[in-house]
Amino acid sequence: MKHILVTFVLLILLTACQHQSEIKPTVENEQEKLTPGQVVGAAKSEEWRSLDPENTLYLTVDGGQVVFELMPMLAPGHVENTKALVRQGVFDGTNFYRVLDGFVAQGGPLYQSEADQQPLTSGQYNIPAEFTFSGDVSAVYTPFDDQDNFADETGYIDGFAVGRDFNTQESWLLHCYGALAMGRANDINTGGVALYIVNGPAQRYLDRNTTVFGRVIAGMQHIQALHRSANMHGQVDLTGQNIIQSIKVAADMPADEILKLQVLDSNSASFKHLLKARQNRTGEWFVYQHDYMDACGVPIPVRLQTSD
Repeated sequence: MKHILVTFVLLILLTACQHQSEIKPTVENEQEKLTPGQVVGAAKSEEWRSLDPENTLYLTVDGGQVVFELMPMLAPGHVENTKALVRQGVFDGTNFYRVLDGFVAQGGPLYQSEADQQPLTSGQYNIPAEFTFSGDVSAVYTPFDDQDNFADETGYIDGFAVGRDFNTQESWLLHCYGALAMGRANDINTGGVALYIVNGPAQRYLDRNTTVFGRVIAGMQHIQALHRSANMHGQVDLTGQNIIQSIKVAADMPADEILKLQVLDSNSASFKHLLKARQNRTGEWFVYQHDYMDACGVPIPVRLQTSD
């Protein structure tokens, strides 16, 4: 009986030691010991890319400016149409009329009928949906997660979180925090002016149900400061609040008004190290390493370029 008891105690100790090694594995590669912040701080200057002014929007609300990067590769129609409407001032003076805490902030013009719409020289008020993209993205795509619940795989293109369907070879932008998308009615081709921004946890069930075509690069705090509606139907009247003073394409703005923002290239070695660092957080504070992170859980590093 004593022999059995000793053996049982040894098994418990061995199991505990094995469990502790799984919780905090030994890291032999010094580079893998870096925290996400240290990985970003060590990134080389050539691993950062500057924003394309033609595909960057500046939105001004009472609180300040919000900067969006657009994604013409995966949603070319929405990018071009939105820029056309922006350049005609369609959104200027409108407001965020539906702001739901932890969900989305939606804004733009509200028309009772087509007669209320201003004439357009280019662009349309309703355009075809672009829920997915069917072209080859392999040359610019960085794979990340093959355990995602909403896609066969997720990864990144130019810092945008992307889902993939291996059967159809389709790709689409994810509804991560800060994603810029287009609201619609039941008819899938009724989007055009109902801009919305995800202002809470990732709303992945919306993926492939609306068109995502951009994301917030800077100024998300001004979106979070907007006055809230009460529920899905926005029963709190936001008339006269959350005013969109203007939206401009950066290419149309004076050079001294454009922020020199740069994004860490998602094809770079540092970005790939960052993904690993996010999957397994190092540092004395962390007790357990999960060896997992979903694509929306990786904040894409953005910095202000300090020199030319």
